[in-house]
Amino acid sequence: MAEDKLFNYYERQDVLPTFGNFKSSAELEAYASQRRELFSDKLVLPPRLFRNAEVLEFGPDSGENALVFAGWGANMTLAEPNRHAHPKIQAYFAHFGLTERLRELALADVEGFRSDRGFDIIDAEGFIYTVQPTENWLGIFHRLLNADGYAVVSYYERHGGFFELALKAIHAAGKALTGRPARETATMLFDAKWNSIPHTRSFESWLMDVLENPFVRHRYFLDAAALCTAAHEQGFDVHSAWPAYRDSLDVYWHKKVLSGDEKLRRTARHLDRSRLSFLGGRKLYLVGKADAVEAITASIEALVLDVDAMIDDPFGESLPRVVASLASLRETIRTADILADDAADIESISATLDSFHRIFGAIGRRDASAVTALTQTDPAFINTWGQPAHFLVIRKRSKGS
Repeated sequence: MAEDKLFNYYERQDVLPTFGNFKSSAELEAYASQRRELFSDKLVLPPRLFRNAEVLEFGPDSGENALVFAGWGANMTLAEPNRHAHPKIQAYFAHFGLTERLRELALADVEGFRSDRGFDIIDAEGFIYTVQPTENWLGIFHRLLNADGYAVVSYYERHGGFFELALKAIHAAGKALTGRPARETATMLFDAKWNSIPHTRSFESWLMDVLENPFVRHRYFLDAAALCTAAHEQGFDVHSAWPAYRDSLDVYWHKKVLSGDEKLRRTARHLDRSRLSFLGGRKLYLVGKADAVEAITASIEALVLDVDAMIDDPFGESLPRVVASLASLRETIRTADILADDAADIESISATLDSFHRIFGAIGRRDASAVTALTQTDPAFINTWGQPAHFLVIRKRSKGS
């Protein structure tokens, strides 16, 4: 059954995807420490900024992030459309003595939420990319935020999401080749990969969140440059992002004031050169001539589209294009002008592309045992996850700025 919205998908599963089941203050503080590192170091939003701030969180699920914000002193308004989450949220706030910080808990999604109050910070993590068109939620955020207020979002970036889509395509092919159900096929293919890293969620949750999730698709993923452009047009400036959306190598006199349009142009240029980094999940910055950069980014975009098509039709006309594109990109990278921390990083992405090339080649031969052998033993495949989740912080421009 096609799902209208992401929360409908989770509601139908009767699952809260991020429920951490925190019972002790130590567990909450350990999680808060991770969030503090993200917000202070990467997003340049120190916790003291939340002190007595009016914070609106869309889609808090069971409320772990909201607990952290409340612990930092924020007054929380939560808009959660999944009714199953509300008792968990209320119980959490009561258990940790933060009920007085829970100003409102609304049964509403982004488009259905109504308030006459203004907010200092809006947080919407993990789902906002599914609310389309993007201009809809940007407009809602702009209306709800106070001047100079911040909006924090995380989303699937289109180029960084390649490996997520590739895993879904391999899973789809595995089900078609073996006739096995989704859970059994996922274990057969990805057990070694899953066990290679620590987790806070179960394998079953990952299966539901990624492999079987109808919203983890190219048509929902956002292009970083397009998102920054849309935000600019809606009256926002980019405050920070992770990975970084501003060119940290840019140097000019500190008193020089760049126009909003010039800032956007520089950001877009930097993002064009960052797409291979996003795909590989490491610094692989394209420093060559503009036409060479454009050719590589175009090949990445075509590859992402073709691998996405394989999710619906694993043995269709896009499969040979995926195999050819992986081989071509692998060879291009070996001769391209790339800024990396170490030559080993370039060798690593080349090995990863070679690994996926062999896996999709085995799919083309309808060789299920070869596919399984590669996914369960190839280090390049097992150790690669890409950079699918991006964080962006935008600031509402004040009048006259």
